[in-house]
Amino acid sequence: MIRIIISAMIGLLLLPLTGCGESKPLKLGFIGGTSGRVADLGVAGRNGVILAVEKRNAAGGINGQSIELLLKDDKQDAATAKRAAKELADSGVKAILGPMTSSMALEVVTVSELFGTLTMGITATTNELAGKDDLFFRTLSPTMDHASETAEYLRSHKQSERVAIIYDLKNKSYSESWMHDFSQAFELLGGDIVSKTSFVSSDQVRFERIASDALKENPDSVVMVANSVDAALLSKQLRTMNPGIQLATSEWAGTERLIELGGRYVEHTVVPQYFDRNSQNPGYLAFYNAYYQRFGHAPGFPGLVGFNATNVVLDSLEACQEGESLKQAILRIKAFSGVSGKVVFDAFGDAKSKTYLTEIVDGQFRLGVTH
Repeated sequence: MIRIIISAMIGLLLLPLTGCGESKPLKLGFIGGTSGRVADLGVAGRNGVILAVEKRNAAGGINGQSIELLLKDDKQDAATAKRAAKELADSGVKAILGPMTSSMALEVVTVSELFGTLTMGITATTNELAGKDDLFFRTLSPTMDHASETAEYLRSHKQSERVAIIYDLKNKSYSESWMHDFSQAFELLGGDIVSKTSFVSSDQVRFERIASDALKENPDSVVMVANSVDAALLSKQLRTMNPGIQLATSEWAGTERLIELGGRYVEHTVVPQYFDRNSQNPGYLAFYNAYYQRFGHAPGFPGLVGFNATNVVLDSLEACQEGESLKQAILRIKAFSGVSGKVVFDAFGDAKSKTYLTEIVDGQFRLGVTH
């Protein structure tokens, strides 16, 4: 009889915990483009996720549970992204961190929704995922906020009147969202969008022809909605053909790679950012130093956003109440501590983030205006 009672007690102790947690190691997944032309974005984002997980494990994990991180490269390919999402969901991850681009986020969400797995986007800001009661969350504002503020900066501070836009259809959901929002805001401010030129990012793209097409209508500014590598290559062609042309990019291109590859051709380019690179905030400095010591390079915006997004998930898992899903926990808590300030979610899992307008001066991103 005593043995039966003891066995029953042991069985109860070994039962999985209800709600967000469970007794065995807790799994999280990451999906991002860590190879190819968008690798600078994906690698930094992945490293931000790794740093957050390592720090949490060093502090004892989640309520005593260690965290296991499963990493997937989506290669900026739809089929690969879907397959990665299914593999992670099958493995029992509590959440998927990523992807890094909007086009891949749309693919991942179609799979993760079927499995009931929450996806915490990192730098996917397409409007297509805004305002939906779904399992996709993100710590950044959608493109409508950042693009409109870039338009205002070009009109007010650069006196731009005629703008040509070049955009990458490889990340169609993001680039078309951003282009539409920018165009609408710029025209409301009295500016004119004189041309829109699209391309599909690849090693075979002829940037000379694209630049030539963009300059045909004699714009005073060219805005590039592209990754850092393509934006740098386009800048070289544009500035070779028209040395005085004002250049600007979307946030997507705002990594160190843009300056490394663009050199003198990207000087005075307007680049919106998701954070203040020169911040003296103690939280930011501590994060920057920890990231740099761990990986040997600056985190940029992908590393910082990846770190914030992961900590939101980890904090929510730790605070999860009995019978509560991860989604319910995030919406209940609502406000989380980020590297440089609060991350606050609305009822649809979208957060409001600032836009920092920078210009490249002497090979550095220099802060212009904060919104």
